[in-house]
Amino acid sequence: MNMDDKQDNRISGTPEPAEMPAEVAEIGETAPVNGEEPQDERSKDKRIMDDFARQVEERKSQDTKAKRRNWWIKTVLLIVLIGASIGTLFPITKGLTGENPKGFVEMVNGASLPYFFLLLGAVLAYIIFESFQYSYILKTSTGKFRIRNSLKTSFLGKYYDGVTPLGTGGQPFQIYYLHKKDIPAGIATAVPLVKYTFSTFAKGVLSVILFSLAFTLLPVSVQKDPYFITIYVVAWVSMFLNMLIPVIMVFGSLFPRAGKKLIIRIINVLAKMHIVKRKYKVTKKYVTEMSEYRRALKEILKRWWIVIPLSLICLVTAGINFSLPFFTSLALVNVQPTVELWLQMLCGGLLAYYSASLVPTPGNSGVVDITSLFTFASVLGSLPGGDHGPIAIWVVIVWRFFTYYIYIFSGIGINIFEIIRSAVRRRRAKREAK
Repeated sequence: MNMDDKQDNRISGTPEPAEMPAEVAEIGETAPVNGEEPQDERSKDKRIMDDFARQVEERKSQDTKAKRRNWWIKTVLLIVLIGASIGTLFPITKGLTGENPKGFVEMVNGASLPYFFLLLGAVLAYIIFESFQYSYILKTSTGKFRIRNSLKTSFLGKYYDGVTPLGTGGQPFQIYYLHKKDIPAGIATAVPLVKYTFSTFAKGVLSVILFSLAFTLLPVSVQKDPYFITIYVVAWVSMFLNMLIPVIMVFGSLFPRAGKKLIIRIINVLAKMHIVKRKYKVTKKYVTEMSEYRRALKEILKRWWIVIPLSLICLVTAGINFSLPFFTSLALVNVQPTVELWLQMLCGGLLAYYSASLVPTPGNSGVVDITSLFTFASVLGSLPGGDHGPIAIWVVIVWRFFTYYIYIFSGIGINIFEIIRSAVRRRRAKREAK
């Protein structure tokens, strides 16, 4: 390397080859032979996955008082955050609509039982399609749908995404769970990544269409509100940044050397901004994921026809997910079901989701509740036949319950059960040892 190259590296922030750890530099370098993965590459991936599984097992086996105390503290803080988020919706509703929000009893008395069952059916359909995304990828990879494994993989992703900032905690536990169920290391790593990529693109496509039509779909009173303009702009920026991650992964899969350099450059910039602290560890993690994703993408491209059903499944799943506010409105508000209202609530749900997705709170708690309250109250308040704005708070709460709270409280219950069972087993072991 000459002096000009070194100077360019210092300016661009890209590390010189000597600065890159050997384990990072060697990931993904071995070229496939006759379309098959080399033996040393497969063994290297197996070592990486075994190390990851061992680390998870060690963390799970450290059943100390400090660990349990930390879990209880985090759980209590999360519940307080959820309670505070719901509590702030009541004064905000009054500020938006000029009226006091409807009470719980009033909401129940005005609910429609047939439409409530329709809402439950939509929630069930969403859960089925969400897990079927994993089933379809596993079927194409292993030859089996593995429905039970897919359901639990989906639940684990929802729970750990919901308790970690920016929704980044689900994939490692999904990978560990799939590997624990005797799924090969490469497939166990690739399944959550492939599902994430296709579902992100599906939501992005749906959002681009609806965001482009927002000024046609939404009422004029909503469009003129300055809060709406802010939410609209932030949602576009957030959607672009969310789409950027899978785009980089696909780019790195098609061009592995250039992709690796791009990841290193991005992590260097984030490290200088003090967003990333352990630079080499993070670099190794994402380069490894890109290598795994490259092999998964290669297998998919060999059978390109499977991409079409997977894309359709992800698109239907995203459509059902963000249609839930519409079904919730039918169940709680005395309104007529129309295509116009469905498109308005679908667009409002996507705007609320993306405008809050960059907020570093677990499950975007607080912000997504407020943004969704604004969009839903504005749409419902503009409907003829009465002022439906004050009931929008319950539309938000019920919608969030079926898409977020239910996973969080179920996960907390399971963890409490595991803590009690571990304590009982320890006491039983002590008695038997005596």
